[in-house]
Amino acid sequence: MKLYADKFGIDNVKIIQDSNKVNPKDLDPKYAYIQVTYVTPFFEEKEAEDRKTDFEMHHNINRFVFETPFTLSGKKHGGVEEQCKRRTILTTSHLFPYVKKRIQVISQTSTELNPIEVAIDEMSKKVSELNQLCTMEEVDMIRLQLKLQGSVSVKVNAGPMAYARAFLEETNAKRYPDNQVKLLKEIFRQFAEACGHALDVNERLIKEDQFEYQGEMKSHYKDMLSELSVVMNEQIAYKEDSAKHPGMERTYSRVIHRASSSVSAAPTPANPDA
Repeated sequence: MKLYADKFGIDNVKIIQDSNKVNPKDLDPKYAYIQVTYVTPFFEEKEAEDRKTDFEMHHNINRFVFETPFTLSGKKHGGVEEQCKRRTILTTSHLFPYVKKRIQVISQTSTELNPIEVAIDEMSKKVSELNQLCTMEEVDMIRLQLKLQGSVSVKVNAGPMAYARAFLEETNAKRYPDNQVKLLKEIFRQFAEACGHALDVNERLIKEDQFEYQGEMKSHYKDMLSELSVVMNEQIAYKEDSAKHPGMERTYSRVIHRASSSVSAAPTPANPDA
């Protein structure tokens, strides 16, 4: 900011703080505009599997992603049954970290997800994150417990079960493509397994002062499975840790989501640097 304030004058620089598309025609030409948004590293599924450590996940990266929520009614946010989002992937000319703090964005890819696709995407992320946390060489207990709490112990109208009720209850499911409903059901089965596995891992690692907390989480988990069984009209059962029952093995198939993105030329914002 100081760089541009010194160059153009502090009163002539304006910050755009949201991630919505900017039409240069709507901007006042007498000002210099800087659009700032939060991005995270973006990896294809195979690439993410190959990057094992936190260092690898945050170095030698030239693709970044940010998401913009919207609804067809024009509001940014709505209920899960109307919430859409736009995922934008930016490619930079050089890998981060770099000798310069700013690198030019050379291309941009955008994909719009409708409400059930948002549910598929969000639940897939939860499954992936839980499984990743459980398979780390050194389990991060704080992160694991936060993810568990956000998965099995959430408010009635929020979290995973809000997606299940909105898209998988029989009367609601009829409004959506059959293949997407089937995919979301499969992801919820994987989610139930991932939560059970995470609870088992947590139980093995906690100390005595967290036994009560573990019991509460298990109770919430079983309540969630009961409700999920009703919503999906099938039995979603709690499974004990396979380590307690030799011969039983858990298998987790990764979820591959829709990738029908449209590529457009890089825009020309006031500051085209990442």
